[in-house]
Amino acid sequence: MMSRFLLLLSVLALPFGTPAGLRAGPAPAEATPATLAARVGQARAEKNNDARLAALGRIGETLSPAEIPTALRLAEDLPSLRERLALGDTTLRRWGELSPADAFVHVAALPEGYSKVETIRSVAAAYARKDGPAAARAALGLNPGRARLEAIQRVAEAWAAQDLAAALAWVRALPEGSDREEAWRKVHFAWVHADPAAASATVQALPAGENRDALLINVAVNWAATDPAAALRWAEALPAPAERELMQVMAIESWANADPLAAVAHAQKLPPPLRFRALLAALDRWATQDPRQAFAWAARKGDRFLSERGLPQILNTCAAVLPREAGRWVEDLPIGPIRDHAIGAYIDATLAWDPASATRLAALSSEPALRQERVGACLHAWQAWAPKAARDWLAQVEFPEEIKLAWLAGPADASR
Repeated sequence: MMSRFLLLLSVLALPFGTPAGLRAGPAPAEATPATLAARVGQARAEKNNDARLAALGRIGETLSPAEIPTALRLAEDLPSLRERLALGDTTLRRWGELSPADAFVHVAALPEGYSKVETIRSVAAAYARKDGPAAARAALGLNPGRARLEAIQRVAEAWAAQDLAAALAWVRALPEGSDREEAWRKVHFAWVHADPAAASATVQALPAGENRDALLINVAVNWAATDPAAALRWAEALPAPAERELMQVMAIESWANADPLAAVAHAQKLPPPLRFRALLAALDRWATQDPRQAFAWAARKGDRFLSERGLPQILNTCAAVLPREAGRWVEDLPIGPIRDHAIGAYIDATLAWDPASATRLAALSSEPALRQERVGACLHAWQAWAPKAARDWLAQVEFPEEIKLAWLAGPADASR
């Protein structure tokens, strides 16, 4: 709590001032300051603190260029720190949208601190979208510190989205150091999204670490989205076994977003345990698109792994949002171990959201001891939500009376 207070206190004296980039030109009409001051006064009249800050923020977000100098002066004069930040920071971000070069110069002159870092992010990105080379020069001209690193990252990211080739050339020309490292990281991620095939060799050559791992995954995912065969050939040729297997799984999972049947068919041809990892990943993607079809495919295969792990994977993905439909799919399975596995997965996925459906399906477990254990656990959750409905249901199902009484008395008695 104290650290948050000190962080906010460090920006209490920020000199919002009159922006140099907006001083030139004709003065705004006399009505503008008065009208803006009235709007600020009206916002500050809000009794509710959150509503008051939101109203001040909305003013900053909708300013015209002529209103920005007045808004910054008004923000500087506000007695409340939170009100100052609500109006002042949103005004600076708005200025960044309207005139990012001028806004960047103003924000660059602010004292180092939380507010400068927060505003430089949006202003630098807006500047780079308008003029990448100029924004890059401005970011590199900042004094060393957190704001400089943030500005470089945002410029690299936004510029790469606009002109990847130019951003790549800029980053390659930077001297070794933290600036180049941060810029490279942002440009790399833009590159692996835009052209994963071209980026793959550069990414492979990076030093080992979390950044390289994340970029390799992005290559696999983005490449497989457009050319799964090529992405898989690349993944299969990776020299490190752990990377090779992980990238194949990621490529197959991405492929399943577009063609789940083809993806699971390819996964089935792989050697275990890679086959199992790839199948689960593909089934998970399939279940987010057509869970009924995915469930039916896994159920009719008669494969032990698909029965014990595949069906639960699908249910874990979809049963919480489709409890009634998924429950019917499980009920339609033949009585036996496969259905019992599916019932367990269904309970795990739905108990917190629909204990009534979980309890009813638990009662279909074929093995008596398992049935009693599951119903007892599910009924306890149902009773906490709707005790009368739970009692009415329990009165109609076949269980020994002493077990029913123990369940109704509570979990402590039921455990004896």
